[in-house]
Amino acid sequence: MQHTHLIRTLIVTALAIWVGGPVLGQSFYKDAQAPFEITIHDEDLHDPERGRDVPVKVYAPVGAEGPRPVVLISHGLGGSREGLSYLGKFWASHGYVCIVIQHVGSDDSIWRDVPARERLSAMRQAVTEPKHAINRTGDVTFVIDTLEAGNGEDDGPLHGDYDLDKLAIAGHSFGAWTCLAAGGMTLGSNTNLGDERIKCMIPLSSPAQSRPGLRDRTYGSIRIPALHMTGTLDTSVITNMPAEDRRIPYDHTPGPADHGASQYLVIFDGADHMTFGGETGRTNRRLSRVSDQANAGFHKVILHSGLAFLDANLFGDDAAQQWLNGAGFLGVVEPVGTLERKLAQ
Repeated sequence: MQHTHLIRTLIVTALAIWVGGPVLGQSFYKDAQAPFEITIHDEDLHDPERGRDVPVKVYAPVGAEGPRPVVLISHGLGGSREGLSYLGKFWASHGYVCIVIQHVGSDDSIWRDVPARERLSAMRQAVTEPKHAINRTGDVTFVIDTLEAGNGEDDGPLHGDYDLDKLAIAGHSFGAWTCLAAGGMTLGSNTNLGDERIKCMIPLSSPAQSRPGLRDRTYGSIRIPALHMTGTLDTSVITNMPAEDRRIPYDHTPGPADHGASQYLVIFDGADHMTFGGETGRTNRRLSRVSDQANAGFHKVILHSGLAFLDANLFGDDAAQQWLNGAGFLGVVEPVGTLERKLAQ
């Protein structure tokens, strides 16, 4: 399977070079000032059926007309709704309502009141508990249900006009697992907690947890487009996952030729696990091996390619699709990494 994917990528790359001219030096997608100011608003939702709190942070464009498209964002293990703000701010400034969901139980409550020397152990324990994974997909479905019912606060951005035919999900680490599960991945032998209202997904630093013989079944049930991203230093101190295993979900998710949807894989040269969390400054220096300057370059590719992916798959934007499938995307990735694509022939 992997050799077939590489052949397809080489064909697409060659075609892009032939059609689009020189690959290097291509411009970023919509490399212009964002059209919208944004508002940021916290809401503390409660799911009475599960007896569960679901805090969210909403990034919303000011003055966007008509029903608004939505991107749900899922944080990693030990995170909160305060994280991944670089995604929410950028995509909201281009017209998307971005909702960061805090998953209680696999959020920062794991480590905040734990002595520093015991925090890694607490994180490792939390990730082994199946209830946290199940709660995460339940949180996603609950937030979508809330949007459909208009049950947010009367003066808040969740009580508004949404186009839930244009709904995506993005996430980092455990949040990337949440993307895959909500996007249709098969769990265990035959459990599927996917939500068919989600039209596409952007998993960043995906974990790969199934055994080799089960991977085609695990990811073979995914039928929506995905933009996968990882880095050559994207290891995990929680699960001891090597960086090369991050590509497994991409490799085993069917593309259009296998009755699936378009799949993209970006592997940044020198990006580590915390690159995708978006932290900079002192926090980044404490958690990451990558400089703020290098991360700024990676983040620009993440944000602009993510925007093109959303525009193409939620709005059917031809210019965005051409940028993704042609020389534009390849041109901005090649200086900092590699790009693989499974596209319709």
